[in-house]
Amino acid sequence: MSQPGAVSSAASPHNDWSRIRPAEPGQSTPPAQVTVCVVGGGDPSAAARTTAALAQQRHPAELLQVVTCADDNGFVDLVAAATSEIIVRIPAGAVPGPDLVGALARWPQADPDAVGLAVPARFGGTVPEPEMVAAHASAGTLGQLFAGSAVDAGLTRRLEATHQLRTADHTAFLTAAGTAFAFHRSRYRPGTDPYQGADVEVAYRLAQAGAVFVPEPTASLWTLVPTDPAGDDRQARAALTDLLPYPRQHRDRPGRTWQVPLICAMVPVDQPYEVVRACVDRLLASDERDLQVALVADWAAAGPTGGGDQPDDLRLLAAEYRHEPRVRLVDTAPASAYPSPYLLRVPARLGVGRRTVGAVTAAMEKWRCGLLRVLPAGAGSATYAVELWSTAARCRATNAGTAEDALVEAVAASHGQRWETGSEFDVVDLATAGPGAADATTTAAPRRAAKTVPVGGARSLGRATVFVARQYARGVRRRLVSR
Repeated sequence: MSQPGAVSSAASPHNDWSRIRPAEPGQSTPPAQVTVCVVGGGDPSAAARTTAALAQQRHPAELLQVVTCADDNGFVDLVAAATSEIIVRIPAGAVPGPDLVGALARWPQADPDAVGLAVPARFGGTVPEPEMVAAHASAGTLGQLFAGSAVDAGLTRRLEATHQLRTADHTAFLTAAGTAFAFHRSRYRPGTDPYQGADVEVAYRLAQAGAVFVPEPTASLWTLVPTDPAGDDRQARAALTDLLPYPRQHRDRPGRTWQVPLICAMVPVDQPYEVVRACVDRLLASDERDLQVALVADWAAAGPTGGGDQPDDLRLLAAEYRHEPRVRLVDTAPASAYPSPYLLRVPARLGVGRRTVGAVTAAMEKWRCGLLRVLPAGAGSATYAVELWSTAARCRATNAGTAEDALVEAVAASHGQRWETGSEFDVVDLATAGPGAADATTTAAPRRAAKTVPVGGARSLGRATVFVARQYARGVRRRLVSR
């Protein structure tokens, strides 16, 4: 039999948690030190109801710390300073069963990428007083107190449709809304926004850090049926849309920019001014506006005294984009787009069409791959390619200690990779496309080839490169898939 944690989530495809081997419920040896955060609500009686039940947890008392946060922002501050390895976040007013903490904590204890989720049953009617909750928790009869409660039908359908989240897509984190969940402290990096710390916002950041979400049936939890679900949804959208690119339909206001964009594009300044400008302007003109560009160069060389290999080009680019709100001038290339879902690496000599970024992102989500690379039309090799990386897939690989030069194969192993031709996605080489190409912004729609060519046997980047080059040499436009 496999030992607990014997198979890391790094080897798990997408959200398939079945390879992780936690200890059996109640048999964690040794038990983890856990901090339980009772978060939000602003209602003292709600928090008291939750802490009354937490007092009867079977998890060893000396390894359990319970802290109440009046609002979500307090949670952010607490987690930043927490010393426990495992954090359990629970909404104020929810009533946990006696095994909740241990059942949830066993997952991140087995694998730091795992997030244990309670599947709550909802109760309505008269809300029990904290004293009544304490009495039933002490007697082990909480189930009787909440007789008639049931799991939300929508949540039940989602769990059934995704085989208990094992086949869930990149929105698996939304399952954390309104419930308790446990995660490893090292996987959560809080920001500074006053609205951060809400349940789905925390879960979203965990997802981008490579988390695998696991529904835990033995973690009993009862939550109150919301009295104004429509009002709660409006409040959540107003507070969190700036911080969460998902659900995508929440960002349906044209012309808006957001604090956490869907895509962070990275362009190195290694071409003449006109070529770099054309590359960046094409990105900014994309129909996918939920995008920011990091322009990478030694910007100190763009000062009034010059310096560097191309001081004139750097000064021109700095003047061009210094006050463009969707462009950042950075000195080093970002290793990750975190907390944004996607990192788009664009060589400065390549130009995208108006619909390229949106089409590539849609293809990424449809195919659920971790890396998608597009070569410019007519390329004879894979020297230059537009690369779209999944932040979640990339972070999961780095969490496992994968070196930078091995990330492609690691991401391909867990999430898959694909090669695409620029003629299908409207990507051109600005440096060789001829006069006028650098200033053009194409409006052509990306074309789709009808045939898919599997290259599952091409395990290395070198072999895949040879395979792609041969396809171009034959004049064949095909999609290449590596899983």
